Amino acid sequence: MLDKVVAKMQCHNNKQTREGDEYHQIVLGCVYEGYEKDQLTENAIFGKYTPFGECRMAITNPAANEFFKEGKKYYVTFTEAPD
Repeated sequence: MLDKVVAKMQCHNNKQTREGDEYHQIVLGCVYEGYEKDQLTENAIFGKYTPFGECRMAITNPAANEFFKEGKKYYVTFTEAPD
């Protein structure tokens, strides 16, 4: 049994929803990349096991908003949380 699942995701959107709103909408999508000549890159391996996925967040923390940059890739680790 696994104790965590890791996905590699790319930031597709980091936009203030409307002028004056306190939050940004952050959209991450799973990284997907094929491979050539049986040479798997890290992106191709992640893409094989998580070919599709999306995470959307509304964030009000200015430092967190600055952390996410469109086009950059991030590791996302899912672990079980207590109730």
